[in-house]
Amino acid sequence: MKKYIKFFIRFAVTVLLILYLFKKIDITHVLNTLFLINPLIFLSASFLYILSSYISTLRWKIFLPQQHLKVSELFSLYLIGSFFNNVLPGIIGGDLIKIFMIKEKAGLKKALASVFMERYTGLFALLLIGFAFFCLFYKNLPQHRLMWSVPLSFLSFILASLFLLLLGKIKFFKEFHDYVLSFTRKQILQAIFYSFLVQFTIIVSVYVIFLGIDISVSFIEVCIFLPIIILISMLPISVSGIGVREWCFIIFFGKSFGKAQVVAVSLLWFMSQVFASLVGGVEYLRFKKTLDIKKK
Repeated sequence: MKKYIKFFIRFAVTVLLILYLFKKIDITHVLNTLFLINPLIFLSASFLYILSSYISTLRWKIFLPQQHLKVSELFSLYLIGSFFNNVLPGIIGGDLIKIFMIKEKAGLKKALASVFMERYTGLFALLLIGFAFFCLFYKNLPQHRLMWSVPLSFLSFILASLFLLLLGKIKFFKEFHDYVLSFTRKQILQAIFYSFLVQFTIIVSVYVIFLGIDISVSFIEVCIFLPIIILISMLPISVSGIGVREWCFIIFFGKSFGKAQVVAVSLLWFMSQVFASLVGGVEYLRFKKTLDIKKK
């Protein structure tokens, strides 16, 4: 019941943010800009999202080294998780789907630990990039209260990591804790390297969309601002970051390129991710059919 209440609150916040947004900008201008995008550019952005998912899969595989799971299988599962996160947000978590589908081969605790570590290293890389850019380019960033969510998120991550280390003393979490700490420094560094590649791929996808609607944005600006935008959009206050992400694009890029233009970029980026995630829906139907046959 609590889950549905939280989802309803986030949905309500999303609707309010979008309604307020469309009061402040010209909707017609946004729609016209959306239709200006070259279909090949849009497909390229979607392809880059799928590529980032594949790199994320390679990161996930690092934490399942001894399991009989091929990269191709894990890639399908990663796409399925993306489908539930982007197309059906709030119905069921994409990570839960991944855990459920590998628990028979990996075991529940190892499945949990692998998904946790895949997400953990990805979040660490994103937070590190966002915090580094916050510190290095603070004077060039918009002076907005939302900016402080970046260092606060980084600090919260460090404190949460210390708390997780203490959980190892509790018997119930000991096996999970020991498995997480069993990974070598090389594995962790490799996963973080893949995480940086994921972020770079995402940055390129947004840059491509900017160019696709004839906005001559600096690639360096996108590199600096986008990780911070992603971090702020991850705050659990709206569905899939909708509304929050668009306002962030206005805060960071609105003065230079116009509010309607940058909102269109934000929406096109989100739409390219949703479009790419539909591949995960096809994969889900294929996997579900396979599971049904095995049960029979």
